[in-house]
Amino acid sequence: MMARFVSNFLITVVVLLTAVFLYRVVSNTPGQYTIYDLVKGTKLTATSPALGQSGFYQGPVVDPNDLEVLTKVNRALADITEAVVPSVVSIDTKKTVNVRRVVPTGPFGMFGYYQNQPTERSAGLGSGAIVSEEGHIVTNHHVVATADQIQVTLNDGSIFEAELIGSDPIVDVAILKIVQPEGVAPLKFNPLPFGDSDQVRVGEMALAIGNPFGLSETVTRGIISAKQRQLTDSANEYFQVDAVINPGNSGGPLVNIRGELIGVNVAIFTGQQNVKVWQGIGLSIPSNEAREIYEAIANDRPLERGYLGVGLDNVPMQYMQAYRMKTPGALVLEVTPNSPAESAGMQRGDIVIGFDKKAITSPQDFIGRIRRKKSGETADLKILRQGEEITLTPEFVAKADKNTFQIRKVSGQNITESLGIQVQDINRQQRDALGVPANFPAIMISDVKSGSQAESRFKAGDLIHMINRDAVTDVDVFYNLLESLPRDNRSIMILSRNGERFAAVLNP
Repeated sequence: MMARFVSNFLITVVVLLTAVFLYRVVSNTPGQYTIYDLVKGTKLTATSPALGQSGFYQGPVVDPNDLEVLTKVNRALADITEAVVPSVVSIDTKKTVNVRRVVPTGPFGMFGYYQNQPTERSAGLGSGAIVSEEGHIVTNHHVVATADQIQVTLNDGSIFEAELIGSDPIVDVAILKIVQPEGVAPLKFNPLPFGDSDQVRVGEMALAIGNPFGLSETVTRGIISAKQRQLTDSANEYFQVDAVINPGNSGGPLVNIRGELIGVNVAIFTGQQNVKVWQGIGLSIPSNEAREIYEAIANDRPLERGYLGVGLDNVPMQYMQAYRMKTPGALVLEVTPNSPAESAGMQRGDIVIGFDKKAITSPQDFIGRIRRKKSGETADLKILRQGEEITLTPEFVAKADKNTFQIRKVSGQNITESLGIQVQDINRQQRDALGVPANFPAIMISDVKSGSQAESRFKAGDLIHMINRDAVTDVDVFYNLLESLPRDNRSIMILSRNGERFAAVLNP
């Protein structure tokens, strides 16, 4: 038994020695960096045998013993992060929600049940970037849109209240401002400079900074994977990045290697329904979009958008069936006289189904594409007119955007919200449907908040015509009138509902 074991052992040793000898002979070819070189400590250099004809890699080789380049890159990334992080804030929001509960009457519901609706405070989380010394913050609209209270936490741990001063819901950008503490000299904050997103190239390195899942000061690195990406339900165009973006990163900055803001992180693309994890695709709003919105709000001026001059509506189902339409499109209800649309030959009843070779999925989609155009730019519109496809090429002009851009009046809009109502301008079609003459002053209450003081008096669809003796011609006038209400006397607001007028008293 022992002899057999010794025999097998000797055979194994001979086989191993033979294999090593053969490997040594075969691998001892000029140009091959072998395991023996590694054991002996032979350095791998640009003139190393690794560049020989039989080597796997024929390109230039970085000396692994010289880490100077990698050290510089590593130090640069750390320096950028260190410079940018103080300008990034964590955003905590709270809002009041009604929660319906079924409460038993008596033990185990012996005497039945009743329902109550207590209010609770729900919390939200996001990120933002400080962009001015005065404390203006750029973030996403969806992070703060429904918040009753906003708090921001700075890199040093200090906490401040913040107010929403304006937003653009379609682009999904909101501008906050830190509320300065009373009784002390105004604080100066560390702003993040804007970069030119039009100059960003695919392949450039980028850092995404935010507070995913509440983990503050989280930095991820990647590259710009693509430009002009679109979500399926939006006409907005985004940067696609492979830096990790998770929930809580929304509103955080995307920065370049110079530490400039080149994007506002907005979403992750999951690829599968109900899979809310990173799959290598993040989306970021280009900084030039955010900068336009910030500068308009900070300077209290309207933002100019592309203008065409059309009134739109959804395409009726019978139209889609009759014309065998593949996408819903947008139905033209009105063409404004002397507008770019009229000059291009658009007519009432036209159905817009394409915009620069991209399908139009809704009136909102079409409006979103129009507003991105600058004055003097053109677009190829695919029009369905009485079942026949034609192409029109309108030239756009710039016009102040009052429909999608929301500049929040510090006082007037806050008063409106404290009342518990939302208001909107009414267009020509709505005036015709309601029987309101074109020049008659009127705006519409679009929503009444449940549980508010307005709920018992107002309804969605009510029209507001006057405050005291001043006509309410549009929403901006309404806000301005609320701001200037006398503080020592009651004011009267004149409204109508289904053609019947009524009055409401506004307390100081």
